[in-house]
Amino acid sequence: MSKLIYLMLIFISVQGMSQQFPSQIWHDGKLVLANEDTIQGQIMYNLDRDIVQVKTSKKIFTFSSSKIFFFEIFDKTVDNYRQFYALPYAIQGTYKTPVLFEVLVEGKITLLARENISYRSAQIDPYSYRMGSYSKKVLVYDYYFLDSKGKITKYTMKKKDLLDVLSRRYDQMQEYIRVNNLRHDKRNDLIRIISYYNAVI
Repeated sequence: MSKLIYLMLIFISVQGMSQQFPSQIWHDGKLVLANEDTIQGQIMYNLDRDIVQVKTSKKIFTFSSSKIFFFEIFDKTVDNYRQFYALPYAIQGTYKTPVLFEVLVEGKITLLARENISYRSAQIDPYSYRMGSYSKKVLVYDYYFLDSKGKITKYTMKKKDLLDVLSRRYDQMQEYIRVNNLRHDKRNDLIRIISYYNAVI
């Protein structure tokens, strides 16, 4: 192995170790419990385990999703406020339990999301397979639709299924997506699509 490749691997390794995602850092925010008590402080969340920690000047509290109604944070990584609710949902089987979802768009159709950190392989040099590949951590999202009856449906990331959800304005939405060159599987475009649908429904 040449010194150059060796140094590149070390650099990539250090970069991967130093990279932090929103769920790995503390955010200013507030949490509202199911009993309506409110706690303000620094918040760290874990959607894989559906738990939230709140750090105040006195101690750190840990709450499971079954105890939580809502929490809000100011996420410096995106320079914006983010809101999460604990909603009944069956991740496996049919038994529903409170699950933490981020609310991206609220309306007749509410767009929800759950994030997780996944490993993806990447080429060190995209122009030469000989340089090798490595695994890096990336933030990925699963999206869900919440309808006016309270039903939550996981989005398959297929355009046909998206248009089925928006079927009351099927032709109009198809045209809106086409004219604005929007992607059905891209986060910001999906937010635009659902926001527009809620505005015209």
